[in-house]
Amino acid sequence: MSLTEEQKQIIKSTAPVLKENGKEITSIFYKQLFKAHPELLNMFNQTNQKIGTQPLALANTVYFAAENIDNLGVLMPQIQHIAHKHRALMVQPEHYPIVGKYLLHAIKEFLAEKATSEILDAWSDTYNIIASIFIDIEKNLYDKFNQDPRDKGFNSFTIVKKEKIANGPIISFKLERTNGGKMYNYHPGQYLTLHVKKGNYYHNRHYSLTQPFDGRSYCIAIKQENDRQPKGIISNEIINNYRIGDKISASFPAGTFSLIKDAKHHLFIASGVGITAFSSLIQTLYKKGKSNIVTLIHCVPSQGHAAFASQMRSILNSNQYHLLLQGRYLLQNLINDIIKQDTHVYICGSTSFMNKVQDYLIECNHPMSHIHTEAFRPSLSLIKNAVKNQSNTKAL
Repeated sequence: MSLTEEQKQIIKSTAPVLKENGKEITSIFYKQLFKAHPELLNMFNQTNQKIGTQPLALANTVYFAAENIDNLGVLMPQIQHIAHKHRALMVQPEHYPIVGKYLLHAIKEFLAEKATSEILDAWSDTYNIIASIFIDIEKNLYDKFNQDPRDKGFNSFTIVKKEKIANGPIISFKLERTNGGKMYNYHPGQYLTLHVKKGNYYHNRHYSLTQPFDGRSYCIAIKQENDRQPKGIISNEIINNYRIGDKISASFPAGTFSLIKDAKHHLFIASGVGITAFSSLIQTLYKKGKSNIVTLIHCVPSQGHAAFASQMRSILNSNQYHLLLQGRYLLQNLINDIIKQDTHVYICGSTSFMNKVQDYLIECNHPMSHIHTEAFRPSLSLIKNAVKNQSNTKAL
């Protein structure tokens, strides 16, 4: 299937509308989708729906598709990232027609009398093309795990270790396969998706794998989330109510965040629990004898909040591991001292923290191609100068 030149022009012409109103359109979409198919709430992080980050991420996806309709290939990194999330959440080909139906309904409802048949047909064909790309990529991802019937869907894991590793609190969990099935390898930087029932629905959350693969277990670390509204549904549920010996459901590791091969210098900048995204990366470099090209800056309110501190001190020298307990000016000056033109920088933390660090790097004229972020919310909701973020627009 391909679009006509006329259809491409129609799609491009809707880009300004999407940039201004995309989040409102996708919020309409989610409301209609969940009303007609409440069972799909089992697939989504409902906190991201309530705070509006998931509608914004989808709006940016649709907007960038419109902007790049002549060359969707430039969106492949974002498509791969989303496809990994879909595989981790068990999105199936049969879900795509449902999503397409209600996305078109939302566009039609928002545009009202401006929603001509030509516009709707162009978007229908565009959606089908994009959906087919996702389905093909996700099939390849699923095929890696579908050799054994026991490996399909979410699997049961047993909590074999649970311990507090930092204030917050941050709790470490070690999981092993309950039925003795295969434990799949993963690359450092990937995440595990936990699938927990609370109330009438299942809730899903991705957690970074914090240790290099040992062939037997998966390790994650979770911060209790009581300092924001709405409070973290899954994180708090697991920390408060799951103990050693309990069973928990998860899908196998997924994710596209990884080390840059052949980088001459890696600078990791984390805030708080953001260190969990970097722990396995740094340990992997150490095991490869490359810890000498690593620098870590970890920003925390106190030393007691620094997860993995003793481990980092054991593999990094004092001039490579910087624990910052005070303000942004120290961080900015430290970045200026450390950064080199060929440094690859990895950032993880709150949205405001990552934005500040990126601003510092831009002031240093550091190339954007050498800046890599890992977010604990839908990453496409973080892109600047894209769809307008009406903060009061929510899906739930």
